[in-house]
Amino acid sequence: EVYDLQFASPATISRCGMVYVDPKNLGYRPYIWTWCNKRTNEGEGEVLRSLMEKYVGPCVEFVLEGIEDDQITKRLKQTVPYTNLNMVTQLCNLLNTLLKEEKKITDPQVLEAVFIFSLVWSVGAAIVQNSAVQDRD
Repeated sequence: EVYDLQFASPATISRCGMVYVDPKNLGYRPYIWTWCNKRTNEGEGEVLRSLMEKYVGPCVEFVLEGIEDDQITKRLKQTVPYTNLNMVTQLCNLLNTLLKEEKKITDPQVLEAVFIFSLVWSVGAAIVQNSAVQDRD
């Protein structure tokens, strides 16, 4: 009996009536889509979805893969390993905290400012500032 579906055979998974999708193949886009659809303020979900499309992909690729403007650069050093879904989940959690219903932020420029603040503190949370200084060991 296999305890993790990642190591189970396709026959075992089909007998259980499950479909296993490797998180690497799924990515973070379904999470973003679902999260934006759950936003209750009018128009906020669409503005946030467009901001996600504009900023999240390039920032996550830069941090995890070292890709900037289709050029491969040096990958950034992280204090703890993060996946792209970890970064996006943290971003959405920060946005949930800052964009409470009672605040009703409707100005797109203010939403973008809050989004960028959250993006920096979620995607960039585990980045080592200066690898020569061992301040996080």
